Amino acid sequence: MPRQTVKLLLVDESGRVLLIRHEDRVTGLRAWYPVGGGIEGGESLQQAAEREAYEEVGLEALTPGVHVWTRDHTYEYDGRTVDVHEDWLLHRVGHFSPAPARLSDHEAATVRGFRWWSSDELRDTADTVFPPALGDLLAGLLRDGVPRVVLDISSASAG
Repeated sequence: MPRQTVKLLLVDESGRVLLIRHEDRVTGLRAWYPVGGGIEGGESLQQAAEREAYEEVGLEALTPGVHVWTRDHTYEYDGRTVDVHEDWLLHRVGHFSPAPARLSDHEAATVRGFRWWSSDELRDTADTVFPPALGDLLAGLLRDGVPRVVLDISSASAG
């Protein structure tokens, strides 16, 4: 069974999304990815989002998010293969400087920084971003608004 996760699109007033820079301890691959992680037993998507936002970037009192995307994905991480089901929530937030409140030992050893990205910057960067199509996906979301039904971005964001 895939690991159940929540991914947060923390989008500020300028339409930029907050991403975390991570370095895989096994491969040395550096990549940018959104705030989020596993959903713990009994948590709702929103509860998991609130916990992850606090732990990873120190954001308290997260406003409720809107469920916009879902993605099923398999990736290599820290020397293992991981199957995940991701539920993506859009959260409009004021711009802030990330200050992790409770990183796990693994996260503390692998997180290399934070950055707010515009969709154009995501499309133009040579850096590795997960999911790879995030720039296009974010641009579409900001242009077209919240979809009427949750979109499956699995094929649009392969990689």
